[in-house]
Order: sequence, then C-alpha cells, then structure tokens
Amino acid sequence: MTVSSRRTPERKRGRPTAAERVQRRSQILDAALAVFLEHGFGNTTIEQLAQAARVSKRTIYSYFGDKAAVFTEMVQRLARGVSTEPPPGDTLETLATRIVTRLHSAELIGLHQLVIAESSRFPELAITLHSNGDERHIARLAEHLRTERGPEAEQLAPALFTLLLGMPHRMRLLGLLDPVTPDAAEEHARASLAALGLTR
Repeated sequence: MTVSSRRTPERKRGRPTAAERVQRRSQILDAALAVFLEHGFGNTTIEQLAQAARVSKRTIYSYFGDKAAVFTEMVQRLARGVSTEPPPGDTLETLATRIVTRLHSAELIGLHQLVIAESSRFPELAITLHSNGDERHIARLAEHLRTERGPEAEQLAPALFTLLLGMPHRMRLLGLLDPVTPDAAEEHARASLAALGLTR
C-alpha cells in the first residue's frame, strides 16, 4: 500500500454542519453592525454584508432572507447580551449598571443614531429596536424589582429605565459626551435607584 493510499480522504464540500451554521451565522451578525453604521440601513447592500462577513451573498439569503432580517437578529442579539443572558449572581444594581454601560456605549449609541436617521423611511427599524431593546430591558428590570424589592416595586421599571438613560444618553446621541466609564456607569445606576427610593 502506498503512502498516498493511506491518507484520510478530505471531507467533501457540501452542506455545513450544525456547528458550522451557528458559527457562520454569528460571523455575519458580528460584521453587520459596522456595515450598517457606515452605510446606513437604506444604503447597505447584501453584497456589502457578505464581503464584511467573508461569506457569499447566497449564504446571507439562505440564513436570513434579506437585510431587514439581518438587522432584526443583530438587534436581538445585542439586547440579549444586556438583559436576557445575565451573568451569575446578577442583581438589580448590576443589571442597572450593565444597562447604562451598554446603552451609553459607542456601539449602541451608533445604532440608535442610525435608527433615528432612517426611521422616517424605515419605521420598522424603530419598532425592532424598541421591542427588542427597551422593552426587554424594562421587563428584566421589572423581574429584579419584583424579586428583590417586592411586587409593589415592579411598576417602577419604566421610570427606572428612563433614569438609567437620562440626560447623559441624550447628550451622547448628540455627540456631546464621551462613552461612560465603568465607575461612572455604576455611579449613574446607583443615583437612579436612589432617586426612586430603591437603594438598600
């Protein structure tokens, strides 16, 4: 038997495995935000998304269908990273701090600016961002309030979320403030809780 005949044959190209599909989908979503922020939603093309993710246009269409679906899943994943996939030992205070940190970050501020700029032509973008972002965060705050501060505190979730954004978030949207530091985010979160009498 020759050496070449003992080699393990290479796997033929074909349908990707389940793990490969998950990895490729994540690869597309990782690249998507930068493309949308650079070109705007309306001017972004499937070809640009494919090039940034280093996949074919056919892959984008196969996995998502269109760029609106890419945008929706991208926003959903960003929101899950803040409110619906909490770290071990998460508390009201740590959740509040995480919301401040992420929503005041350059990444999320850019996303908000994009949606505001495009909402007159694509109102569904605002709906997507609100339902997958704001509403998720408020629901998660309500869970912590109910569990840690009692059932009567749950109704304060919308007010708490508003305070966690506050004037600094508006100033960030206008480009008047730099991204928040970890210490400043924690201080802002504690001040918001104190304003509603939720400190312990």
